[in-house]
Amino acid sequence: MPALAPFVREVEVRLIERARGIPRHEAEKSRVYHGSAVPHLGLAVPEQRAALRERYRFSGLPITEQLPIWDAVWRQGRYYETKCQALYYCGALRKPDDLVRAWPIVLPWIELVDNWDSSDELSAIYSRILEVMPEKVYPVLCDWNQSSNPWKRRQSVLALLYYSRSRRSVLPASKVFPLIERLVDDKDRFVQKAVGWTLREAQAPYPEETAAFIERFAPRLAAFAFTEAAGKLPPAVCARLKAVRAAARKVRAPS
Repeated sequence: MPALAPFVREVEVRLIERARGIPRHEAEKSRVYHGSAVPHLGLAVPEQRAALRERYRFSGLPITEQLPIWDAVWRQGRYYETKCQALYYCGALRKPDDLVRAWPIVLPWIELVDNWDSSDELSAIYSRILEVMPEKVYPVLCDWNQSSNPWKRRQSVLALLYYSRSRRSVLPASKVFPLIERLVDDKDRFVQKAVGWTLREAQAPYPEETAAFIERFAPRLAAFAFTEAAGKLPPAVCARLKAVRAAARKVRAPS
């Protein structure tokens, strides 16, 4: 494989051209919205995906040759949108063999995540690979579950059930809920959001276990996590749990 910089430049030049005319303040607004330190061009997601569909000069190469290119795009891209092209390409992979090939490439991408949107796109990729090779991916999620990096902790639960209804297979509940439980008291707001969303998604494959978990931890769940987690419970159950939370807050409040 020749030097990869020209491929990265090809991707970036196309996106810069598409973003021509977007005011700088609009691009900056997008960066702030994502909470990222990476410069943004201000391209909307449909525009970004359209850029990928147009295909690049290297788009006809076998996946074994494309993956190193997309790895370079993720690592070397100067803009958020450049990096997203790599996420969108890998997010479209469906063949089990392709997902297996992608795993060693995308595994370290978590190290460069600095915003919730990139984290979510990576969750979609990791979730799909988890279905194909749980024996490799699950131990990594267990390790990330106790990481000092909040994006790894967030990933450790989001990747378990990212849009559970689209998953062909899921892990046993006994492997899912311990990871969620360890993060119930996490102080990072994006990790707490992940706890809530994961509990919401868990209600489809594990309805009884999820209801019992929410019941048990209702007083401790952060407000956003509880709202997401309990949103699909029967109204009467949800109202009762809200009362339990309110009573717990009164007990904890200083006299």
